Amino acid sequence: MDLLEKKRQVIQLYEEYERLVQPYKTLAVCEKGCASCCIDVGSVGATTLEGLLILEYLQGWDDQAIEEINRTLRENRSEKLNGVLVRCAFLDEEESCRIYVVRPFSCRRLYSVRKCDGQGAVVHRRAVVLGQKIEKELQELDPDGCSGHLTFILYLLEEELFRRSYLKGSWNLEDFRDIIERYELVVHKGAP
Repeated sequence: MDLLEKKRQVIQLYEEYERLVQPYKTLAVCEKGCASCCIDVGSVGATTLEGLLILEYLQGWDDQAIEEINRTLRENRSEKLNGVLVRCAFLDEEESCRIYVVRPFSCRRLYSVRKCDGQGAVVHRRAVVLGQKIEKELQELDPDGCSGHLTFILYLLEEELFRRSYLKGSWNLEDFRDIIERYELVVHKGAP
């Protein structure tokens, strides 16, 4: 399956999840600017395939915005490595997501049926089960990739050698073991 088809299937999985959880999300209290999940959860996960979608989206940004987000991503990585609970690097000043249209599934699956107020989201049990199913399907769609915190996945994809060999389906784990272990990335079962 080619990369374009995989990206299309990622979007289809996002849409399938939204359709399946719609009955459970009717009571959601989330609204634009409510960023509790983006601040208090501390782990915005993604697959390498989702990371590619985000990097492509960022290519449309102007140089100053890209420079700013790269600075924020570096700070986020550093704090995350030191065990600090950090807000998502993609939140803007109004607590809105700058990559909302391409946000990873870990963000899409979070909603709450009550105000979080720093206590975390309350998600319907069936939606959690459906989310686990979709997450597994996303990883299976990206068998030669990895999963982990979004800023760490983006860092891995910034490595030119990794990105080129990942896109060919032929990257060597030993070449990137230090990054994989340091950032506690999960290597999918089909990866070398």
